Amino acid sequence: MFTYQIKNPKEAFINFEIGEGEFAGKILKSNELQPCMDLTCSCGNIYFADEAEQVYALDVANNHIIKYTETEPLDSSKDNYLKALENEISGEQWGELNAFFKDLKGMASEVADADKIEANFVNYKKVLQESQMVSYFEILPWSFDFNIEVEGTVYWISDFYCVQPSCSCTSVLLLLSFSYDQEPSLEIWYDYKNQEVSMGQLDDKKMPVTKIIREIRYTQAEKFKHTLMNRHVRMTKFFNNFLKRNKINPTMKSPIIGGNEVGRNEPCPCGSGKKYKNCHGA
Repeated sequence: MFTYQIKNPKEAFINFEIGEGEFAGKILKSNELQPCMDLTCSCGNIYFADEAEQVYALDVANNHIIKYTETEPLDSSKDNYLKALENEISGEQWGELNAFFKDLKGMASEVADADKIEANFVNYKKVLQESQMVSYFEILPWSFDFNIEVEGTVYWISDFYCVQPSCSCTSVLLLLSFSYDQEPSLEIWYDYKNQEVSMGQLDDKKMPVTKIIREIRYTQAEKFKHTLMNRHVRMTKFFNNFLKRNKINPTMKSPIIGGNEVGRNEPCPCGSGKKYKNCHGA
């Protein structure tokens, strides 16, 4: 048996009962289950403790149970107790736990104050020196899925943003896939300020490009403009706060590739296809 309800991230109710086997009747409730609420963490851990205060985690991202010891975390491949407990959680229950976790973390990611999220930018040097764009899901891995539906088919979107402090561009890179775990099949650039759409370098001819662009520019224009603009603002704030927190001074006014400054009439290194002076050099 599994039930859950989420009114907001602070009022999440969960009731999980194992129905069969050695642990039949064991019930884990809201006050016993503690999902990892670090919004920048990619783990799928829901923590709980037994009567002896031994800490465990239901890893809903990989469908297994972890036991935390003083030396190292153990998984079910190294512990018979964990294996027995794990085997009594059905595939359907794991799916429900995953849905609960995604709903909870997704809602929290959407409503959290951007200034209170300590995002980590591992490749910040490339962001500053090469105008490398950053994926929204790289920073908030459990945020709600972003997708577009065209004639009954849903395409999953991964959105990338320029967060360089000296840049005021409003172009977003969109990579479209048939599902979140597949390689992208289409690359599109979208300027949410001017609501202009242009093709990127990737197009494997598997998607209806014209119809997708029409949806972005017209049918779902407000959704895309609002969502991408808000995400861009948040991403920029995440990065600026990261620089301040780590006392990094973004002194470069233009990208440097291989030690050479990019010329104003050269293609912008961000990959937009525009001249540097009309993009990140504006």
